Amino acid sequence: MKLLYYTFFGILGTFIVSCSSIQPMRVQVMRPAEITIAKDVQTVAILNRSIPTVKNSVETVLTGERPTQDKDLSNECVRGLGDLLRTSDRFKIKQCEGTMNASDPASLRFASELDWAIVDSICKKYETEALLVLEYFDTDFKIISPGATAAATLNNVLNGNGADVEVTGSATANAGWRVYIPATKTIAYENYFKWTKTWQEHSTNPIDAIAKLIKPNQALMDVSFTTGYEFGMRIVPLYFWEDRSMYKGKKGLMERGERQALAKDWEGAIETWKDAYENSMKSKIKAKAAFNLALGYEVMGNLEEAQKWVQTSYVERDEDEALEYGNILDKRIREQGKLKQQIGE
Repeated sequence: MKLLYYTFFGILGTFIVSCSSIQPMRVQVMRPAEITIAKDVQTVAILNRSIPTVKNSVETVLTGERPTQDKDLSNECVRGLGDLLRTSDRFKIKQCEGTMNASDPASLRFASELDWAIVDSICKKYETEALLVLEYFDTDFKIISPGATAAATLNNVLNGNGADVEVTGSATANAGWRVYIPATKTIAYENYFKWTKTWQEHSTNPIDAIAKLIKPNQALMDVSFTTGYEFGMRIVPLYFWEDRSMYKGKKGLMERGERQALAKDWEGAIETWKDAYENSMKSKIKAKAAFNLALGYEVMGNLEEAQKWVQTSYVERDEDEALEYGNILDKRIREQGKLKQQIGE
């Protein structure tokens, strides 16, 4: 009987989806970068200026860091940044040879800025319009609450729940970045960026779980690269896939427009949906055609026209889908202003 119950509702769910009037769609959307660097800046040199000249001896003992590891880790962060930036057309990237000592001896905070004569010299050497500098860099690895884990394991055993224990390792990197623009002698950006990664291991006792956990050096290298990569995602516009909806057509022009859209003939679909809107006497059909027209114009990159048609759809028939889609388009139109600052038209 239980098998029949699940089978019945599985068939019912499939039937409901197949009978739905909504076709799920996906569109590729360019989102502006969180950090705006003026569109005039097209070429950027990357410099690692975060090498500490003093080291916290307590930290070295606790993390097991090698004396040369600070440089290795910061270089890994810069490598992660460069790898991300090279996937985008926003900037042409030049990697500076060598490294520089941090202005803060411990490389834990922002200190003095680079002299503009040095900035000019570097940018001229690499023929760039800006210098992106890793000013300080610090990492940390820790095992989270091993004592609490042991206590939890003992409690589980006493309660007859088994002895499985989970141990978590956490690696964190803090990076301070500046963007120097030599032409205007201005710093376009100055802020820190923090990233944390965690790893888990299971075993019957905490000691064994800790032994199997990722090694600190490996974890620190991993989080260093990821920190640079993730920061890079904040300074270039990126494409993302987003979910949208399209009204299906049971027959006639609406059905034809649906097929054209699925075949990626968006120009043809737009013309067909316009005919459906103009020739139908039913408000329901007009609303669906207008909604689909909004989708077609968004895919074609005409957000203002898309907004006009989704408003028409909502006026024709008060539907939540049109109201929600209108809010999405409003947000995208606002983002266009930021994109123009970053990449132009």
